[in-house]
Amino acid sequence: MITTESIWKEYSSKLLFKNLSLKLTEGMRMGLVGPNGAGKSTLLKILLQTEFPDKGHVTISKFSTIGYLPQEIVAGSERNIIEETLSAYPEIANLEKRIHEISNKLSQHPNNSKMLTELSKLQERFDQMDGWNMEGKAKTILSGLGFKEKQFHKPFNTFSGGWRMRCYLAGILLKQPNYLFLDEPTNHLDLHAIIWMEEFLASWKGALIMISHDRNFLDKSINNILELRNGEATLYSGNYSSYLEKKEERKKHIEKRYTNQQKEIAQTERFIERFRSKNTKAKQVQSRIKKLEKLEIIGPIEKKLKNMNVKIPQPERGPLKVVDLQNIHKSFEDNLVYENLNLTIERGQKIALVGENGSGKSTLLKLLANVEKPTSGHVNFGPNIKSHYFAQHQLESLNLNLTIYDTIFSISQGWTESQIRTYLGSFLFTNDDVQNKVKVLSGGEKSRLALARLLIEPAQLLLLDEPTNHLDIQSRDVLENAMKYYNGTLVCISHDRHFLNSVTNLTIEIKNGNAKPYTGNYDYYIWKSKQNTNENQIKDKTKSTNKLNLHKEKKIKRNEYKKIQKNIIKLEDELNKINTQLKDEDISSDHEKLHSLNIAHNQIEIQYLDLIGKLDELEKLI
Repeated sequence: MITTESIWKEYSSKLLFKNLSLKLTEGMRMGLVGPNGAGKSTLLKILLQTEFPDKGHVTISKFSTIGYLPQEIVAGSERNIIEETLSAYPEIANLEKRIHEISNKLSQHPNNSKMLTELSKLQERFDQMDGWNMEGKAKTILSGLGFKEKQFHKPFNTFSGGWRMRCYLAGILLKQPNYLFLDEPTNHLDLHAIIWMEEFLASWKGALIMISHDRNFLDKSINNILELRNGEATLYSGNYSSYLEKKEERKKHIEKRYTNQQKEIAQTERFIERFRSKNTKAKQVQSRIKKLEKLEIIGPIEKKLKNMNVKIPQPERGPLKVVDLQNIHKSFEDNLVYENLNLTIERGQKIALVGENGSGKSTLLKLLANVEKPTSGHVNFGPNIKSHYFAQHQLESLNLNLTIYDTIFSISQGWTESQIRTYLGSFLFTNDDVQNKVKVLSGGEKSRLALARLLIEPAQLLLLDEPTNHLDIQSRDVLENAMKYYNGTLVCISHDRHFLNSVTNLTIEIKNGNAKPYTGNYDYYIWKSKQNTNENQIKDKTKSTNKLNLHKEKKIKRNEYKKIQKNIIKLEDELNKINTQLKDEDISSDHEKLHSLNIAHNQIEIQYLDLIGKLDELEKLI
């Protein structure tokens, strides 16, 4: 068990949490939620004891084992992917190494009893840890996280940061610690890997504490929510959807208590004011004054920021055909991504590109953005089409020395201060926040600002590559609502299913160099894919059944063929016997016998010819 007792943490006069008491027991899968800067990552570090509270205590059972996945990119190493994953279990690797060493020595000294005893103990320990199956388990987890078998033996340091993080995660999952701490694990996963991961975590027997801004992922993976907000920590049982419902109920309850208390305070103050100067009421007045002093004041509920009416400048109505890709061939040296790709994108379409990592989604987005050129073929844009492309490198293009306000002012083309502040407010930058310099912003705040800067200039085509990365749930709502009311054309890649379902109306699956459209959002695509899979399975089953029936029919016909062959041989023997008798001189003078033999010969010959005909027909069928 891991417990916290009344812990406090404060940074630069900002109180993250106070009197936070928590018991994390096995089987408890907890999601940490709250706005950026609320202290979620700090709480994880305190539980890991890499940071310490200003007050209070953290107690961790000596039998507890912890696996921690940080946000930071993992450094490279010379080991291959399998070796790197298995390195999470160094004891197994050391045992295996020692077993091989002793086995090699025993081949030279087979009667060494000391080595035999040690080998026996090592093998027993190795069996207890399921060492012989560990590599197989590692491969299963790596496959679930998106690695192909051909990648298992490639050097770890040749992979990108996102893939290194997956490998690191595979090592943690392989070790199966009592406690699993995950800080935004979905940031480096594609949709297929996220779905695998949430299924894995849903059956996790140990304890889990996780920071994630993917509400679908939280719904499937956790059974408790701890909300950090304004220095307070509130625990809710259930998944994320349940948390939203219970939070709303709690809010209404507190609002009612607050309203009633304010009425009570007002009444008490009026009584004090009215009878303060009357000696006959002095005792009652003092009693009420003391009551007010001791009263635990209920604070007003923080009002939810209104971000439902996010307004971004809208583009002029463009042509029906926004962009047309004709016979696109795209390869990177020996890696063929697209061959003869044809795709037309039309006005008003809001498209989600889906598919496994490495299928070519980002390449297609870059082709549309003119960041990449096709090896051959043509990308034809409609007349006067302006496009914006957003990828993670957009954060790097921000001027770190400008303020938030000046970042927008520099490209706003005559907007008033009020207009700029209103616009920034819709992206959750309010009041004095707008004077903060970009260099002090968190990753999520920079991402929000980069999006606000991008969207201030109208464009008929928006190309967004993982725009929700590093954004908290409220910030994702901002982007989601902006895209709902955007009247241009959108093509995006995102692993946030809630975002895709709320915004997109066309899903294009990228697979094996092909682009297959599904007229609907992500949920429709999943439903239709399953339907197609079921139909294909039925077709395959029917085909298999037909094939089986055909096989059975052929088998029956082969058996019949063999039976006819045997009967033909018998008839041939009988005809040969009759022919021999007909040639016998003793019978030649016996007319009745000759007549009888000739009749028998004719009848057998008719049967023989009939069987020969059947045999010819069967030969065509088998």
